[in-house]
Amino acid sequence: MSDYTKIADTGNGILSLLKEALIPEFLNSPDQIGLCPPEDHGDFAVGVWLYDIREDNTIQAHEMTNIGRNTQRYPSVYLRLYYMITLYLQSDLKYRAVQEHQMFGRIIQTLRDHAALDPDSFLPAEGSGGANIRIQMQDLEMEEKVRLWTVPNAAYRTSLFYNAGPVEIQSVRKKSVKRVTEINYRFAGKET
Repeated sequence: MSDYTKIADTGNGILSLLKEALIPEFLNSPDQIGLCPPEDHGDFAVGVWLYDIREDNTIQAHEMTNIGRNTQRYPSVYLRLYYMITLYLQSDLKYRAVQEHQMFGRIIQTLRDHAALDPDSFLPAEGSGGANIRIQMQDLEMEEKVRLWTVPNAAYRTSLFYNAGPVEIQSVRKKSVKRVTEINYRFAGKET
């Protein structure tokens, strides 16, 4: 698997968690949950939108990584991914609000209970330490939420905001290195 797919793999890992949590109790089909921007959600009942990608400044990778005996890889880049989760239910109006509240509760519960993804399999990981991708709810002000809602002529929908990281993307640049194989000591000094 190529490292450049890790952004998509992280989104798909979050989708898998949501599908497991919401089907069949709230939704009938996994096809009702998908990655999409709010203005183009199609038939999705739950949309997960990657609205921002930033370098994770808490991790500074400056060192080369040894690959084999004579090759080193340049440092990886570590990213933090920002997601907005929105519900687009088409159910009867008198039941929709209650169903949305229940679904939001289930999503929050699921992402708290499975707050880390394994960076290789993108399945839930035990613990949030090490190299795991941590999923955390964001605390945004209402103005910021409304600003992120980019649908013209549509009222803001209550949404959940999460970030996931660090997501490591390894460099493909490599450098050949010569290892020390022989040392020759020569001493120069006065003869007595």
